[in-house]
Amino acid sequence: MSQYEMIYAKISDMICDAKDLEPEALTPDTTLPALELDSLDYVELMVLAKREFSVTLTAEMFIQNPHMTLRELCQAIEKQMAG
Repeated sequence: MSQYEMIYAKISDMICDAKDLEPEALTPDTTLPALELDSLDYVELMVLAKREFSVTLTAEMFIQNPHMTLRELCQAIEKQMAG
């Protein structure tokens, strides 16, 4: 499993748990707005990224990229991990 796939799996699991979705409901091209995430969900994403991947996601990143896809989110995490 690639690093990207590991990140995608953890992020997808968190979103599925938070939104009571089946994993098949998500694709890498699913946008965060389509998931109807609330502010608490975004905070959970930030905490998960810090705990699992030792990277910092900011509210500004989500605000500046309002139509971010799951793929773009995972790539941003992967890029930070690479340093």
